[in-house]
Amino acid sequence: MITAAKFPPGSWLVWRLIHSSLSKHFDRVYFRMEHELTPEHLQRPMIICANHFSWWDGYVAALLQKQLKLDGYLMMEEAQLKRYFFFRWIGCFSVDREHPRAAMQSLHYAARLFAEKPSRMVWIFPQGVIRPNDARPLTFFTGAAHLSRLAAPAYLYPLASRIEYMAEQRPNLFISMGSPLLITKESSAQPEFLKQTTHQLETLVTAELDRLRADILSGELTNFTQLMHGRASANRIFDLFLLRKQMKRL
Repeated sequence: MITAAKFPPGSWLVWRLIHSSLSKHFDRVYFRMEHELTPEHLQRPMIICANHFSWWDGYVAALLQKQLKLDGYLMMEEAQLKRYFFFRWIGCFSVDREHPRAAMQSLHYAARLFAEKPSRMVWIFPQGVIRPNDARPLTFFTGAAHLSRLAAPAYLYPLASRIEYMAEQRPNLFISMGSPLLITKESSAQPEFLKQTTHQLETLVTAELDRLRADILSGELTNFTQLMHGRASANRIFDLFLLRKQMKRL
């Protein structure tokens, strides 16, 4: 497998690439958390289980790592990481889901990251492949449950992301993190733990996706915080040139 290789100059360079791409392609980026991170949460491993719906998913992980000021890592397909090796500099490490032994090696590597520093955050996309945002049912691999058992006590966080066009030329990106699931050493020792926890994660991420979609459709967006404001789109530049009053936006 390919391990992460974080170092400050490299992380800064990759972050500049990510920030530039996000600001170029999105009008705004919004984020909400169901619960604030308490000192207890910050002292235990955080495993983020997110839907895998677009090319932007890794950038979402990097953005939240920056926003939450956490030491974050991300499990990335080995073929992609070989091609874009510089993402190692911001905390990506590889997984080869085609070979179970290699996949387990990646999970044990992630567990060692937590053993070295329990307050770290590791992102996993349990679907394994990119799927449309509204595709149902969600079907997960058991990797997140495996990792939580290796790292217990640990928190599993369901996370949903969605891209929507609103009143601008460029779309908005919405990120919603639900309430965590605490995995204890006792619960992880149960015979059906992997199957039951994977099913529970499927249910939690599906619920977060459905809640996010419903809130966007109804306009219930008051709990979101704006993380980024993208570059001015053509309509905003045109309005500014003609000294027109800007339309009310989210």
